[in-house]
Amino acid sequence: MAKSEDYYAVLGVGKDASEAEIKAKYRKLAKQLHPDKNPGNKEAEEKFKKLSEAYAVLSDPEKKKKYDMFGSEKFHQQYTQDDIFSGTNLNDILREMGFGGGFGGMGGRGWDVNFGHGGGQNMDLESEFTISLEDSVRGAEKKITVGSGRNAETLKVKFPAGIAEGAKMRLAGKGRKGGGRAGDLYLTIHIAPHPHFRRDGDDIIAKTDIKLTTALLGGSADVETLEGVRSVKVPAGIQPGQKIRIKGHGVKREHGNSGDLYMEISVAIPKSATPAQAKLLEQLRELGL
Repeated sequence: MAKSEDYYAVLGVGKDASEAEIKAKYRKLAKQLHPDKNPGNKEAEEKFKKLSEAYAVLSDPEKKKKYDMFGSEKFHQQYTQDDIFSGTNLNDILREMGFGGGFGGMGGRGWDVNFGHGGGQNMDLESEFTISLEDSVRGAEKKITVGSGRNAETLKVKFPAGIAEGAKMRLAGKGRKGGGRAGDLYLTIHIAPHPHFRRDGDDIIAKTDIKLTTALLGGSADVETLEGVRSVKVPAGIQPGQKIRIKGHGVKREHGNSGDLYMEISVAIPKSATPAQAKLLEQLRELGL
């Protein structure tokens, strides 16, 4: 629900409405907007979500008091979706209305209401977690905390080797818990920037500075890999931005081929030259180089 929306306007009641009036208005509107009454109607489903969130707040004396005191924007800064629906069992009301219960899944009745970060009973949760590039390549086990306040829970999560930016992991049964089956937690993975490497799919790009003479004449250069520093042969005449492939030193998959590491060449130009270097450079300039 947009933070600017007025819960009273959504329900169509005044601030002095009693609990009975609030419940009666919710029942009336829910009968009209319930997804079972409007199969495939996304607009009606969205209105039903907003209606249920408004009811979850205004039907709870403590939440209603805070909402009236702080206003919509500050209220949402303090209350997460988990907090809003905590202690409000909409299943009971829906069963009374003949919709079968199972708010957020309806017990297999063919629709799903997703309130984003956890609204409602038996709802799925969504969260994000950032890991290092090294952990994304090698895999790792991390402790993460989901939820907040009384609903906070620490979980051990195993991130598989090769997991990519934006990948989603499903943790079954780790979502919101209610009167029925617990929902699932969907974790979106982000990879933190690295000072030396960047990922390109299963390949790793390592920007590598080489000397001007090495670029012109060829030779060897040290390149940092995820396994440590190694010396690599550089062909004469290599250009800035050109890449040298080091096979098998990219992302290693548990099943399938590994990616490669690419040295992305950058030529280090000194800011100044010694007298001896300057003399030699002048000779090269006379020779047309």
